[in-house]
Amino acid sequence: MKKVNPHIDLGTGYVLISRLPFDQAIKIREFLPESSTLSFNTAEGFVSDALEYSLYEYWYDFHHTSPEPEFDF
Repeated sequence: MKKVNPHIDLGTGYVLISRLPFDQAIKIREFLPESSTLSFNTAEGFVSDALEYSLYEYWYDFHHTSPEPEFDF
């Protein structure tokens, strides 16, 4: 699975763990402590499972291993 793009709100990039691809969501929840998640209000409503994009990006680049090789066609 490829790296997801961040949501941008008030100049801050974040990802919603619940909207990550299934394998990424499971693995990142196992890797990070629950205290790493953020909760805040956005224009769309209350968000309770946000993660700073920089933290997601670090995890993806250095700790996430994809079970299948990725090929670009």
